This record gives sequence, structure tokens and C-alpha cells, in this order.
Amino acid sequence: MQFKNTFRKTALAGLAALLLLLSIPSAVPAQDDDEDPDRAEAIRLIEENKYLEALPILERIILSYPNDAELWAQFGIALITNSTVLLTPEERKAEQEKAIKALKRAKQLGTENDRALDLLEQFENADGSDNFMSDNPEVEKALREGEAFFGRGEYDAAFKAYERAHKLDPKSYEAVLFMGDCFYAQKKYKEAEPWFAKAVAIDPDREMAHRFWGDALLYQEKFSEARDKFVDAIIAEPYGRMGWSSLSRWAESTETDLGVYQIVPPGNEDGGPIEIDPGLLKADDGTTHWKEYAKALNSRPTVSSVPLPRFADDIAAWKSVAAAFRKDLKAGRMKYPDPGLVNLIRLDDLGLLEAYVLIVRPQDHYGEDYVAYREKNREKIRTFILRFVIISED
Repeated sequence: MQFKNTFRKTALAGLAALLLLLSIPSAVPAQDDDEDPDRAEAIRLIEENKYLEALPILERIILSYPNDAELWAQFGIALITNSTVLLTPEERKAEQEKAIKALKRAKQLGTENDRALDLLEQFENADGSDNFMSDNPEVEKALREGEAFFGRGEYDAAFKAYERAHKLDPKSYEAVLFMGDCFYAQKKYKEAEPWFAKAVAIDPDREMAHRFWGDALLYQEKFSEARDKFVDAIIAEPYGRMGWSSLSRWAESTETDLGVYQIVPPGNEDGGPIEIDPGLLKADDGTTHWKEYAKALNSRPTVSSVPLPRFADDIAAWKSVAAAFRKDLKAGRMKYPDPGLVNLIRLDDLGLLEAYVLIVRPQDHYGEDYVAYREKNREKIRTFILRFVIISED
């Protein structure tokens, strides 16, 4: 079971901060298995992706583990999973609200479970809606039946239910995605691929099918192909955590470094809002040219007294810094050129500055700007990730 990521009003705090979170934890730690057979059984079911079978056990034992971050995370995931098989929005909302309480508890306890944290972001304002809702009630019924079977590990029955939804609506992204997931869950990775490909064809701007496809390829040790699918997932949804987490797992598998070429004015932090402090700027490294950033934003042009969109303003300001720094660099006026500003002119020269700003330093309202940019510049985003995020490959 997975849910659609959408562009959120508040983007994550940039790639640099997000990279600190890029790890998929193993299943719930087995520290107390010998002491609690119920916990051991719940863990076994979770590892087999049988969340609906694990849920009654978790409900029975969870209060006995008030400080177990991962058990609370898995409890929240199980509740969200259960919500998908409920028939009315009211029932689903009530279950989602219970899940959010569990997921918030897990977060407060310090969970690093990316799936749990992603679900928390998606369902924090639970209203009973989810990706299984459809204008055709028969399609929705079939999808929810499939989820019920899938959550119990009955994959053949789940496939038939999803297939019924697919026949009723050949454009149902969930139907073909989860048909593939039935094969994936049984470790039939090659058989899963065509269904993930069908989902991508239906909507290339949703990240799940790319990510699932990448997972299937990674398990087959098709590392280059898996990398490309995870990059596609990030292109589809750069502000969620799941695509980045998948790329991190790929990097770990291939012993590849991930990072980001940062461009940070003195006194600022990665990913935060830029504030220029003239007292921290120097001429001998070129950071004095960050004054151009503030100057450009303060004198931004208007059209019919209406300011240009913030993203356009920001890009113009970044480019003014690049132009001033580039001029002094060519003239040999700097003794120790600032590495971040060297990165800036390199990105600008390659036509990748917009991709950098949108991916690494997004602001709250960049969602629509990103969608518009991606429509015409998908390959530039891909190039930026491959060249400036994936630091090295053997």
C-alpha cells in the first residue's frame, strides 16, 4: 500500500537537510522478541508486509511499548493500511486520525522510518480521502478489496481484484501499479516491471511507479537502470522523502556518494532563506558580490505595478551574483575564490541554475513553478541530479 505524494504548501528544507534523512530503516528492532511472543509475531507479519494481520496484535500490545519509536511507526502504517479497506469516508477519517496520533508519537520518539514520516505529512489533515476513491464505485470497490487481500498477503486474490479495477478503468494508476506490486511482494521482480511501466505511462508525474520499478530493478542488481528510475521518481516529486530515500538505498548498494554542490552566502545555512549580512562579505573571495542578490530583489521590475513571480525574481538575483563574480574571476581579482560561487557560475554556465534552486532551495510556493519548469526541462533536472547530487560512481 502506498499513497500519492503531492506538492505540499511547505516544502522540505532543501536537499542538503533531506540527505541527512536518507536511510530506510530495517523492520522493527527485534530487541524484545524473546520476552514477548506477540511482539515477535507482529514483527514477522510486518516484515512480510501483512499489516492487516499485524494490526490486531499491535493494538493489543502497543501501550506496553510507550517509548518504542519504530513500533509506533509501524502501528501508524498499519492503521493507514486498514483505512484503505474501510468503505465510508467517515470510517476512514476516524482510522486516519488514529494513525496520525501514532505517527506523531513515533516522530516525537525519534523515528527515522521514512514511510511513516511520509504518511504523516500526507495525512496530517485527515479527511477520509485517499487514492482509492473513484468516480466509478465499482472501481473503488475493487481497489479496496484488493487492498484487503494484499494486507493479508493473499496476493493472487489481490491481483484479481486490482485486475477487475483495471478492466473497468484502464486509466486507473492504482490498479496497474498494485497489480505489479502483487508480483513484487512475491519477489517476482521481472514480472512486476511491465505493470510499473504501465503506471508510468498513465502518469509520469507521480513518483510511486518510478520508485517501485527502481526497487524491482535494484533487487535484480540492475544498478544503472534502478538509479534512473529513482531519479525519475525525484523528478516527479522532488519535495517528498521517498524518492530520495530510494536513491540513498541505491547509493548504499553501489557504494556511491550522494551530496550536493552547495551555494551558501556567509552566515546562512543550507536550504534556509537567504539573508545577506554585508559585514561577513569579503572582496578577496568574491563573497562581496552577494550584495548583488539583495540589490536585485530590492529593485525587482514590475509589470502593471504587479511584482514578477518570486521564482523569476530569485533567479534574476542569483544570476546577478553569478555575473559579478564571473567578471572578477576572469579578471583575476580574487585571491581565494569562494567555492560556492564557483559552483554558482558552473551551474549558470550549464543552464542548471533553475534546477538547483527549485530542487535544493525551494520556497513555500515553488510547487507550481516546479511543475511549469519540469514540463519543458525534465532532462535538465535529470542532468542536475546525475551530475551534482550523485557525486561519484565506480
